[in-house]
Amino acid sequence: MADENNCVAAFVATEDEKAIRSLLARLRDAWARGDGAAYAQCFAEQSDYITFNGMHLRGRAENSALHSALFRGVLKGTRLLAEIESIVPLSSDIALVHTAGSRRKRSYQTYVLVKSGPDWLIRSFQNTRVQPLSVWITRWAQRRAGS
Repeated sequence: MADENNCVAAFVATEDEKAIRSLLARLRDAWARGDGAAYAQCFAEQSDYITFNGMHLRGRAENSALHSALFRGVLKGTRLLAEIESIVPLSSDIALVHTAGSRRKRSYQTYVLVKSGPDWLIRSFQNTRVQPLSVWITRWAQRRAGS
């Protein structure tokens, strides 16, 4: 019986991982097309989105409005290039995902995903740009303090 339960859990996890990867592919494709509405559809209606520069977008509508404008301007023709570092199920309907962007300016992203029926949506997102000088100063201060 335990083996049977493990097989069912593994199947569910595999199906959920496929669905999560599919969600992130839709997100990336909407960005590449410059489609702010499709991009925002990957997020829950009630969602939080923290941009790399600290803006806090609240809800799908605000996300759509901002990205639609940015895709017509400074983000026109850009692409998302981030590799999935981890997908960790926190429960049967919540997952934590970490990705790393490797473009000219490195960044890390954290997603909290929620399952809605058979699909997954992004409930919370944060994008953090790596600040090399700040990282160096922090590590230097840590060594100096003896930790």
